[in-house]
Amino acid sequence: MRLFLLLLSLVFPLFSLTLEEAIDIALKNTTDVRISKLELKKLDYEVKKALSGILPSIEGSYSYSRLDDSLVFGFGLRDRQEYSITLSQTIFNKAIFESISLARKQKELQELILEDVKREIIYRVKEMYYALLYKRLVKELKEDNLKYWEENLKIVEEKYKAGILPKVEYMRTKAQYEMAKAQLEEAKVDYEKSLEEFKAFLRIEGYVEPSGGLNLKFPYKLPKEEDLMKTLLKNNSTLKVVRAKIEVAEKAYRLAKSDYYPYVDAFLSYEGFTTRRTLFGGKEWVRGYVFGISLNYKFFDGFSREANIAQKKLEILKEKEKFKDTLFTLKKDLKNALLTLRSLKARIKAVKTSLEAAKESLRLSTERYKEGVANQLEVLDARTNYNNTLENLHFLLYRYFTVLALIERLTR
Repeated sequence: MRLFLLLLSLVFPLFSLTLEEAIDIALKNTTDVRISKLELKKLDYEVKKALSGILPSIEGSYSYSRLDDSLVFGFGLRDRQEYSITLSQTIFNKAIFESISLARKQKELQELILEDVKREIIYRVKEMYYALLYKRLVKELKEDNLKYWEENLKIVEEKYKAGILPKVEYMRTKAQYEMAKAQLEEAKVDYEKSLEEFKAFLRIEGYVEPSGGLNLKFPYKLPKEEDLMKTLLKNNSTLKVVRAKIEVAEKAYRLAKSDYYPYVDAFLSYEGFTTRRTLFGGKEWVRGYVFGISLNYKFFDGFSREANIAQKKLEILKEKEKFKDTLFTLKKDLKNALLTLRSLKARIKAVKTSLEAAKESLRLSTERYKEGVANQLEVLDARTNYNNTLENLHFLLYRYFTVLALIERLTR
């Protein structure tokens, strides 16, 4: 068995992982973060694309054509060539400026989305990490419980063989020992499954063990509910995202309204082409500059412009409704989390007291059983009560730290 574990450790190295390390790995490896970063890079190019509208453009062209004899007459040439180099510049186009503003706001929105995704990832890592710590504690409790019943089985077996205890006592102890083995196996499987889910989420290989444990002391004192609500309104990343979506919708509305404005373009080109100036003259090149300004305005497009503007205005109203819904949901989540935390704190204190009583009861029952004063059922009840109380304490601690992580997610 030791050789197998040694070989397993060589193939899949064992390493301990702190919560901070797990968070760092998740922020680098998880798919949601990677996709959000790619979307942010994509919007960088969208901003550049929008900025290109205010920059000048330069185009060049050249053409050559040869005509059939039947097409050549008068001043016409058989071989024709022409070229042009054109510089175009937008003088005024409100749609371009609004497009630039919209693209920049969309990039800001994506930055906020990326931050929101990171906050959610951190919360999920904490939730999974605390669950692992709890399930590992349960596994350790089941291991201690198995050792206890293994030692107890040896004592009972010796007394049974010596004729001191009846067979029913021996069978009951053996059944309890087998039950303890089954409970340990169940706890191991539950822990290993959670560990695999954790590794898959972090996208890492190897055998990982979370370091540390659930502290029996409360980490810190929370601020008042009013202060936390103010912090939520100021810092919550989800709320920042929905606010930014309203601003993006307003920018899109302004872009749609820019269709009511005219746009002015200017161009300067240098052109050349071959021609014949006189009937009997030879082929020669004619070259020169051309400058022009164009003013364009859309008077009517079948109400398409009005419909588009109305749609964008409705998008603003939709985003504002979503903001209200998100705000009420976040406030509700924070209030419920604070209520749950208060309840857990009181229950943890009560269970700690119960655990002390259960531990003392188990000690007395075990000593009484060894002296032959108490029966096995008394020890069994005391041990079960102690195990259940201890496991319940750790479960409450796991819930406490998870709810605390949720409050941090909502307010930081």
